[in-house]
Amino acid sequence: MRRHHRGYSLLELLAVVIILGIATAVAIPNVSTTNLDQLELTVEEVADAVRFARSESIRTGEPHGFFSDLPNKRIRVFRADMATNPPNPVYQVYHPVSKKLYDIDLENHPFARADALNGGANYQGTCDEPRYTLFDAQGTVWCGDPPTVLYLNGIITFTLGDHTRTLSLDGISGRVSVQ
Repeated sequence: MRRHHRGYSLLELLAVVIILGIATAVAIPNVSTTNLDQLELTVEEVADAVRFARSESIRTGEPHGFFSDLPNKRIRVFRADMATNPPNPVYQVYHPVSKKLYDIDLENHPFARADALNGGANYQGTCDEPRYTLFDAQGTVWCGDPPTVLYLNGIITFTLGDHTRTLSLDGISGRVSVQ
């Protein structure tokens, strides 16, 4: 007696593949980031850079700071060479984890994004170069040029799509906050 082995038809295989595809799409969470996630990452990355500059100033006793090139969406951490007037920024400060120069370039960042960065600061006097912000060994914030002008407070506003976040820096306490 002959036995016939029946296989599956193309239609049956196609139905199984479609069902598995639907089950996979439902079971796997969405791993793509939203605009809000990217903006949150951007603000936290910049806040960490500002906090790091302050902590390095306190830790080493040497002034450190950050250069905020907002139109080009770039923040760089530096050590201030106080032997020159105005102090010369030395961009040889390395990120504590990646061990790369502490330079946040949002135009080329793989995850963080912002459409625009805007900011402003208030000083106790006239700051000739507000893009450079210094921290002294006590963590107090000063203008980069001249470094004798006390930084009172400042903000950087980050915008991505419909979302906006603000980073605030208090000049006396050095506290960085994000809203």
